Amino acid sequence: MSALTIAGRCSETPPAADWRERLTKMLGEKPRRIGLWAELGLYGALSCMAAAGESTLPDGALLLAGSRSGTQAATRAVLGQMKTDLPMPLTFLQTQPSQLLTQLAACLNWQGNACFLAGASLAELQEWAVLQMGPAGALIGWLDDAEGGSIEWLRIFPAAQCQRGAIDR
Repeated sequence: MSALTIAGRCSETPPAADWRERLTKMLGEKPRRIGLWAELGLYGALSCMAAAGESTLPDGALLLAGSRSGTQAATRAVLGQMKTDLPMPLTFLQTQPSQLLTQLAACLNWQGNACFLAGASLAELQEWAVLQMGPAGALIGWLDDAEGGSIEWLRIFPAAQCQRGAIDR
């Protein structure tokens, strides 16, 4: 793997007890119509960006999210609803991991290359980012909503393209 500079990081397993309140403060309002998985992703990504000293993602940056098993809580809810009827539309939408990418793009005022990789580890996301990212770097995250949740987000740059004096961490 090529040398990377980590400009920001958010790693919490499980997330802090007050993570939902902190997310509401970051967004300026309580998130609506998104599930636990997307909320955890937003919290981790926005915390990582803040640690990197950024509030927007620059053009050309890559956005990658991955998970061992995707949206477990929403998927279990849909399966439970299917026992008696069709799943509720919002519950079904919450099973879609890409919902996080749309929310992040809006929050970070960003358009570009975004991808969700199911079954990917954070190390695999880093390897993929190295192959795909340019000078604007990447925001990559791995999350899981099972057993209290787990988030790991990194704001990375190619080492030779380091911005704002960030150092290898």
